[in-house]
Amino acid sequence: MYEREKAIIITNNDRVFEAYKDEMQVILKQTYEEVLIATRDMVYDRHILLTHPQASSLKPNQTPYRSVIVYPGSGEDAMKAILLIEKCLEVYRRWQVIAPSPASYPKKVEDDFKTIDLSIVQNVMPRIV
Repeated sequence: MYEREKAIIITNNDRVFEAYKDEMQVILKQTYEEVLIATRDMVYDRHILLTHPQASSLKPNQTPYRSVIVYPGSGEDAMKAILLIEKCLEVYRRWQVIAPSPASYPKKVEDDFKTIDLSIVQNVMPRIV
């Protein structure tokens, strides 16, 4: 089991930030790409991924919000996580060339994307005590 106070959420979703900032460390970024880059940096610093950086069926250019949970590693081999986060960054950047994310969404659509992202985090939290 993982200890909630040691887990770290990296997000660009203010609703995730507000929901968990008093329970654990939450790093608030501005963009989806910044979330992936910060996650990559944490993985290189031996943190393990508790959630997949591309969770949900939404493509990286379809949603502007992403939250990833990492946890301090115990020195185990992080190669799988490194390869995964690097691949996620590559996929994100490729989608931005193929079909860039819209500059903005209507408020209701933006709120829906925030809700989807928050629900992914909420579904993982029972496993982090």
